[in-house]
Amino acid sequence: MLADSAPSPVLGDYSFVGVVLVMALGVALLAAAAFARAPTRSVVAAGAWAQYRFGYAVYALIFLAFDMEMIFMYPWAVVFADIGVSAFFDMLVFIALLSAGIAYAWGMGGLRWE
Repeated sequence: MLADSAPSPVLGDYSFVGVVLVMALGVALLAAAAFARAPTRSVVAAGAWAQYRFGYAVYALIFLAFDMEMIFMYPWAVVFADIGVSAFFDMLVFIALLSAGIAYAWGMGGLRWE
């Protein structure tokens, strides 16, 4: 008879992944059921897109550029001295990509006060 009959830690790790997968499958099935029950629509008129403003995408880009930049820069600043020059160039590329996003949002008029 074994004195230690505790479940293995590997089973506990995979059971959490299994629960998350079952929850994701449940959400996907609910979305599919809602899509199947949705009423069918006629073809949208061509002029409907003329009234739609694409401002949300510009605001999302601004949010990502300013907020995510700070979220990634704080941990980087803590370990920068340990990693060295390669960390500097990695962050330079990251800031360049986010600066391109800010420039695009600026060009689209996202930073203009309305």
